[in-house]
Amino acid sequence: MPVEDSFSASPESRLLIQQMRESLGLLRVAFDSTGEAMLIVDESSAVRWANQQAADLWGGGITLQMVGRPLSALLNFYHLDRRPLGEEEPSHPLHKARSAEGRNTFLLQALSSSVIDPDQSRLIKRSVSWRLIIQMNQSFVLLIFRDLDPLEKALARQQQFINNLAHELRTPLAIIAGNLHRLRRKQQSSDNVRQSLSDATAETQRMATLVDNLLLLSELDADSRCWKLQVDDLRIFLDQWTVTLGSGLRGCLWVDVVDEADDYLVQIDQDALHSILDNLLDNSCRFCRSEPLIQIRLIRTESYVELLFIDNGPGVQSEDQCVAVFDRFARIQDHRNPDIADGGGLGLPLVKSLMEGMGGSASCSSPQATASSGLNGLVVSLRFPHPKSSTGMVNSD
Repeated sequence: MPVEDSFSASPESRLLIQQMRESLGLLRVAFDSTGEAMLIVDESSAVRWANQQAADLWGGGITLQMVGRPLSALLNFYHLDRRPLGEEEPSHPLHKARSAEGRNTFLLQALSSSVIDPDQSRLIKRSVSWRLIIQMNQSFVLLIFRDLDPLEKALARQQQFINNLAHELRTPLAIIAGNLHRLRRKQQSSDNVRQSLSDATAETQRMATLVDNLLLLSELDADSRCWKLQVDDLRIFLDQWTVTLGSGLRGCLWVDVVDEADDYLVQIDQDALHSILDNLLDNSCRFCRSEPLIQIRLIRTESYVELLFIDNGPGVQSEDQCVAVFDRFARIQDHRNPDIADGGGLGLPLVKSLMEGMGGSASCSSPQATASSGLNGLVVSLRFPHPKSSTGMVNSD
């Protein structure tokens, strides 16, 4: 008797198969009854599974018509400012899912219609979440699409308010800074007046920096920053960055390349990385009670290039503080220096957001002396994934 006949004749086997079919059917009903469209995409960006809501939006109502098709053939992603978002860009859900799960808001354009809307008037705003799934040594990405709820719409309006406010504050701050500069140039001012003008100028500059950082964070949150990504040698970039510093700052830091023979090519936005390093340097100078000493170490691994920014400041004393330093407007009371005005509490959060925008990550560790430097202050780790290729440029304008 064939194996199939023996197997099919078994009552236990028939009952097991029936139960499995019922379970799968109930699972399908559960997924189809949600108000969220769901897709599972494989490593080649092809759709492997879709629920009924996704089929209604992008598959003509039939889920089987979606299976096996590239995601790019079903819908286009756009930034909120209506710039196209390619799958190779760091902010695309398929790209971001490689490093961590998350959620963001995008504009979507369905391609199932025979008529593509050239003026993008039919773009629909959706909240998209993503999660990496590993099954049988294969990687898949679960994408969940849903309408913005009232809370998210309120947060979006709040974010737009902050963005508009930052823009409006720039002009009066620039006028105040210009008038203070002219007053300071007058020779007949007394020492007390000159000191007061100097303090006012410093505070005005601090407020201008805070406004600029708020505006940049707002752009990053809204995914409206125009990234200009290109493959660069991190060692050469660091040399170029140190040239822009004053002689005093250049004298307090040194770069240590673990292996000179290694390849340190990474994909970066030069302006963003300049801002990251400037913020890290400003943070170290602000909290080091004595003359700051800073080491920048470059380490290459199989999956990423790591830049360690190590100073001789007080560091952080717990894992909770390692997380808290990246919270906006957070300040660690033990680090506050009465001789220096507080920063805006946005430097390290901006570092983290810019690194994530370039497809990398930022973290910090508690004080621990490194064998090569002897420093035991804050250690900030910046990790850059290896680029897909070492030539060419990716421009997301």
